Amino acid sequence: MRFSSRDCFPLFLTLLFAALFSSCQSGGKDDALSVSREDIRDYDKPEYSLKSRHIRQDIQQLLDAEQARMYADNFTRAYYREERPFVWITRRGIDHRADTLLRWIENAREQGMSPSCFHAKEIAENLQDLRNLDFTKKDVNQVMATLEYRLTQAYLRYTAGQRYGYTNPHHFMNRLLVEEVRGDKSIYRQLYDKDTPTASDSFYHVALTRLHEGKVGEFLREVQPSDSLYKQLQQEYLRTEHTDSARARLARINMERARWRSPQPHGKYVWVNLAAFQLTAVDEGRDTSFTMKVCGGNQTHKTPLLSSAIKLVELNPYWIIPTSIVRKEIIPRHTGDIDYFSRNRYRVLDKESGEEVSPEFLTGDELTSGKYTIRQDNGAGNSLGRMIFRFPNNFSVFLHDTNNRGAFNREIRAASHGCIRLERPLDLAVFLMDKPDSIIIDKMRMAIDKPPLTQWGKRYLAENPDHQRLGSYTYKPTIPVFIDYYTLYPNLKGELQEHPDVYHYDEEMEKLLEIGK
Repeated sequence: MRFSSRDCFPLFLTLLFAALFSSCQSGGKDDALSVSREDIRDYDKPEYSLKSRHIRQDIQQLLDAEQARMYADNFTRAYYREERPFVWITRRGIDHRADTLLRWIENAREQGMSPSCFHAKEIAENLQDLRNLDFTKKDVNQVMATLEYRLTQAYLRYTAGQRYGYTNPHHFMNRLLVEEVRGDKSIYRQLYDKDTPTASDSFYHVALTRLHEGKVGEFLREVQPSDSLYKQLQQEYLRTEHTDSARARLARINMERARWRSPQPHGKYVWVNLAAFQLTAVDEGRDTSFTMKVCGGNQTHKTPLLSSAIKLVELNPYWIIPTSIVRKEIIPRHTGDIDYFSRNRYRVLDKESGEEVSPEFLTGDELTSGKYTIRQDNGAGNSLGRMIFRFPNNFSVFLHDTNNRGAFNREIRAASHGCIRLERPLDLAVFLMDKPDSIIIDKMRMAIDKPPLTQWGKRYLAENPDHQRLGSYTYKPTIPVFIDYYTLYPNLKGELQEHPDVYHYDEEMEKLLEIGK
């Protein structure tokens, strides 16, 4: 109910409701309540009168004193800036909905969150002061303003957090790595492009509607994550919270990743965990899977997290060198160096004519003018190796073979410019076929100078030593691919396995989850 600035109502109505609620709680719903005028005479005083205008002024002071700390706060702040109807204050005061919410946020540690993130202690103290008519610290309107604002803030923080995550990966991960500075403006490298839903205005409106309907507890239960990964991580957190702080920390942080509820892989798919530097290929229909080592982007060129679908595998690809690499690595040291270009089998091509141009007399500005392409010859020695798996994405990131296989011997395999290098690309190409075809497999092998396995392939190669090599193979249907980052995740046996926080994402997320402490 909306109260105008002239509205004023006595707090003794709150006491009547509180007494009724207390009676129902202690004696059952059929208990009678008898309150006489004499019982409430002492409470019908001006100092116990609520004034809507004063409450709104006090809420504005709270808004002015703090900034949005979680992304749900933006909605809360906009709601009260617009002076929309009170959510928790009614003509009966603050009712049992507040007690329901308080119980949930006081138990927030079970979800890996601190109750202080929801101002649980402040809410409990203000509810106690209200019910004891203790206004020695704050007057009645300040108490009600604090409760109105903090309860809404806590309710939306908790419900949005449990439903979508307390952090917004689209926001915080895409502002972690400065790629370059232009004047006084920082240009950030985009690191997250997964189809991860976040809380929208429609979600908050639904949350408030359920609140007005008195279905607070029901809605709080509905927003809880129910997937098996979250449950497993939560159980690990509760098991280790008081015995293994490092393990509990990992479980807590990865619980937040599970709350993001990104599209979950199923059927046949490829899943890359960058923290583990490992690729897992799964075919649930055939009940088969395998893993391999991968190399990911280095600290300067972190591999972004994304989801897409593999369309094809290309054999013997050319490498078109990205402009950023030309600008940062080639131009400063190798402009005009013919030997360098020749040694690395780089060719400069005129984009308009397609003709090769000698790099000897080209300046750095000309190389980055957009008129030329620097391309590495394909075949043995190419930086992409002999195979590359193509899938749509906004980063020109792919899965590919490599000519530098020594990196797979390292434990921390952050070695690339952002693409993912594969330990066993041919095995992956075969695994992803809908119906493996021995002839196609042999053609793949011959294309990358591996001996054929079938009698047909051996005979074909003997009769056609200069055969036309297979250029690509298209997957129908396409194969979902997920590039992710979990520092605690179940292995193929279902056991939670730890992985190093090589990109320091855990550190950044932990700072956001500590808000309120």
